[in-house]
Amino acid sequence: MRKNKNKTVPPSQRSAPEVLPPVTLRTHLLFFAFLAAAVFLAYSNALPGAWALDDTAIGQYASIEKSLDLKLGYRKLAYASFVINKLINPLDPVNYRVLNIGIHIFNAVLVYWLAFLTLRLPGLRERFSRYAWPVAALSSTVFALHPININAVSYIVQRMASLSAMFSLLALLSYIYGRTTASRIAGVSLYALSAAFVFMGIFSKENAVMAMPLIILYDVFFIAGFEQQGLGRRAGYAALGALLVLGAVSIFLDLNKVVGNMAGVLFRMNQPIIDKDWTAVDVYWTPLQHILTEFRVIIRYFSLLVLPLPGRLVFDYWGFEPSANISTPVSTLFSALAIALALGLAILKRKTLPFISFGILWYFIAISLESFIAVGSDLYFEHRNYLPVTGLFFGLAAQAATSFKDSFFRPKVLWGVVLILSAVLGGLTFQRNFVWKDSITLWTDTVNKAPQNLRASVALGNAYLKAADLVSAGRRYAETLKKASVEKRPQYFHDAAYSLGMVHLFLGNLPEAKRVIDLMDARLAGNSSTGVLRGFYSSMAGDTAAAVSQLTQSLAGGNRLDTVIIYTLLGDTYRRAGQLEKALENYRKSLEKDSSFAAAHYGMGNAYFMAKEIDKAEAATGRALALDPFNPLALAQMADIVLIRKGPVEKARLFAEKSVAASPPFYQPYASMATVLVLLGNDAEAAVFFRKASERGMRGYLLPYSQARAYFMKGDKDKAAVYLKEILRMPDAPAELKKVIERDLSRL
Repeated sequence: MRKNKNKTVPPSQRSAPEVLPPVTLRTHLLFFAFLAAAVFLAYSNALPGAWALDDTAIGQYASIEKSLDLKLGYRKLAYASFVINKLINPLDPVNYRVLNIGIHIFNAVLVYWLAFLTLRLPGLRERFSRYAWPVAALSSTVFALHPININAVSYIVQRMASLSAMFSLLALLSYIYGRTTASRIAGVSLYALSAAFVFMGIFSKENAVMAMPLIILYDVFFIAGFEQQGLGRRAGYAALGALLVLGAVSIFLDLNKVVGNMAGVLFRMNQPIIDKDWTAVDVYWTPLQHILTEFRVIIRYFSLLVLPLPGRLVFDYWGFEPSANISTPVSTLFSALAIALALGLAILKRKTLPFISFGILWYFIAISLESFIAVGSDLYFEHRNYLPVTGLFFGLAAQAATSFKDSFFRPKVLWGVVLILSAVLGGLTFQRNFVWKDSITLWTDTVNKAPQNLRASVALGNAYLKAADLVSAGRRYAETLKKASVEKRPQYFHDAAYSLGMVHLFLGNLPEAKRVIDLMDARLAGNSSTGVLRGFYSSMAGDTAAAVSQLTQSLAGGNRLDTVIIYTLLGDTYRRAGQLEKALENYRKSLEKDSSFAAAHYGMGNAYFMAKEIDKAEAATGRALALDPFNPLALAQMADIVLIRKGPVEKARLFAEKSVAASPPFYQPYASMATVLVLLGNDAEAAVFFRKASERGMRGYLLPYSQARAYFMKGDKDKAAVYLKEILRMPDAPAELKKVIERDLSRL
């Protein structure tokens, strides 16, 4: 008898689909280890990368004294965290980024736990508990490795964004446990802990204040289940809790003033945004234009979530074109309609598509403070997505997972999906992180993608300046100055002109420097930076009295950074005049303001070298190199110190080779290299480097003096005497030096 192939099999006799094994503590820990390894691998090439505007901020705020100040101040916890890194190694970006990566991994674990816990809540357990682990794995993997989060991890100072998100997630988890516990005492304690986490989040970054409406949103969706009963009571408790948290915050922050300032800006919708603490540099748009522009910005963020290719990511998008009105550009209208549609569907489909609806609403609530309320801040920063995408990725993963067939939950299939996501997203993140190789790479990438970005253009000039490529730096500053003049951007006009003037003075190009100073006088009358340039100009021209007077006057109107530079320039002025004690006094004042200012350490080392205090010169120059390892002047000085100490010539050669590697425009590296070559017996090549030193400004008696010194070190007194006699015939040689030379020649 043939079997009936179409015979229906009773449910009790069907074989169950292969499902994931029970989730144990071991499963969780293994997945956490996988997440940590994947994140470290994806961010490994960014670890030793460049600082990017953040070293100044960290140096200014992350001091032990300020961290112990009882008045917290804005973002104080974030800055206090940098103290840990400064105690380990204040100069090495690796230890800062290791902690950033650690915080990011912990946040990925929190996303995982939030997803896992949500689908096992009493109201959801029966329908969705079997999806808990897959959703947790998927959402945390995407969050951990998605390139949209790079700037909250690799950009060191944006630890404040990841800390804010961390405390917000901890606050939500504490609230969930408090809301679902049967113990009144435990519930109250957990609510208090949740409030404390919100408090700490706000002092990491102000957007953590949005944790309070996010907690309410979560309660409505996944705990209360849209039940109307008791809604008023819960809303009252939530409002009371929010008031208590904000009241506690107000003790340390002038919250009334902040809220009043924001409201005042928003009420002036069609008037230019006035300068406030949170506003961006050089704001030129109105509040209404800011809000309209953010529709386009957020649509771009969404496009990056879908297609996060490294070529589409921008570190700094200052200069994102504001929307003049709802139809200019026309993409403003389409963006606004798309966002309205997304929000409308999220509200209408909240019961039938709860997870994706929750994710969309979470995203817009979380990003609203920086995008639509604190108007006047920068229009575009990708790291602002960090907290918003935590809920969005969970919502997307949960909605997708609960729509799959049972076959998706076979272990091999799920792990395959996780590994593919990790490979794709982690690979994109790894590739994008190559921009952190050095400052020139980072800012070149930014300028190429956002050519209208004047801030990035100035930063690229600064990167060239730090690399001792003064010619490229000057070109970049000149181009920025031209654009800033045309676009009437006064702040960037100032920054570019000031830096261009500095470059001309470093190069000894006094006529060009004078033209820049005159231009600043005409456009920025009374600006303290002009006084700094004028003082530096007088110093380079040899007018010590005028330089000291002008630089001292500039101290009164300068900010912290100006003060550090002014004291260093005063030190340089006194050093050139041979007044070494006054030079050292001013270098110390500069370092009291900012101990990480390499130029002051180098100047101090130079002064000690001139005073023949070689031990102190070596220590100060070593500190300069620790801060700026490729500083050609400090490297050349260290080569000279090794030779003065009669150390190994090969060791001095290593320093000299590094000092000339980037072809710096200063003569000192070439003179040091020439001296080393003389001691190595390579006179012909030494002559080439002495000629290069002469071409780069080693004029007059300094050239034969350096040559004589090199041959004295070698022990060739006859050849040294030839160069010393040449100095005696030079009219620019100081009379005192000639007397010393005549005395020394008589003894030979």
